[in-house]
Amino acid sequence: MDLIGRNKAARVAHRRAPTTQAVAQRRYRCTYTPRDALGHLNPSETGAAPFVQFRAVNAAEALEIALRVTGCPVIEATRIEG
Repeated sequence: MDLIGRNKAARVAHRRAPTTQAVAQRRYRCTYTPRDALGHLNPSETGAAPFVQFRAVNAAEALEIALRVTGCPVIEATRIEG
């Protein structure tokens, strides 16, 4: 009740139901070969490749996302458990 004695309508937050795609996403780590300032491939001298981590539905989508994010050739996509 408010100060006048009327009942206020309850406010309910409207949320979208989770889609099956959002629920089924898993974490992936994609390693890639970086490029130098001129755009040439510049592999690491130590052998450790840089990586990006994010969520995707499957490994194929993870590779596509990594390519779009980095702009570099992607070596592999590894699913991270847990």
